[in-house]
Order: sequence, then C-alpha cells, then structure tokens
Amino acid sequence: MRINDTDYVNHTEAARILGTALFAALRRGNLTPRQKQKIDRILAAAEARETSRKS
Repeated sequence: MRINDTDYVNHTEAARILGTALFAALRRGNLTPRQKQKIDRILAAAEARETSRKS
C-alpha cells in the first residue's frame, strides 16, 4: 500500500530510504554515491511495481 497518491513507495520502502539517509547523516553527514544508488534502486522498484499494477 502506498503512503500517499503522489509517491510510489510503501511504508517498508520509505523506512529503508529513511534508514539509509539516517545512517549517512550519523556517519558522514551526506550520502555516498553507493547510498544514492541504493535509494534509486528502491524508488525504481517501487515505481515499476506500481505502474505494472495500473496496466
């Protein structure tokens, strides 16, 4: 189930994204390229899932 009508992510994916960002904030203060890729993969998977449901 999506969080709202404008996002594709569900609660679990949102928690994973926030956890990655929180870890980055506590350790370095900014996201590394690898962490950005992880977030992009989560968002892409969520978008693919939601668009496949619509069609």
